[in-house]
Amino acid sequence: MKKSIMPKDDLWNTEYFPGSHKHHIFGGANRKLSEQDGVFIYLTPELHNMSNKGIHFNKTFMDYAHSVGQQAWMQYYNKTTEDFIARYGKSYL
Repeated sequence: MKKSIMPKDDLWNTEYFPGSHKHHIFGGANRKLSEQDGVFIYLTPELHNMSNKGIHFNKTFMDYAHSVGQQAWMQYYNKTTEDFIARYGKSYL
């Protein structure tokens, strides 16, 4: 399994911990790409989808994760915004 390329943050972990939920930063049609590229994080259930604070219900949190995810992808793979758009369909910056 690919490791996460996401930077560490107070809101998430980059490695599995007991009870954690894996969240793909770019979901839906891009979920497989997120997995392949390592753009995922591990969250407590409450910060994933088990409360109103969860990333799935908190636009500010989701927008932040998208922005950090795009920046991490571009830095890790030495790519441009245009490259990101070609792969994921839009820019989150």
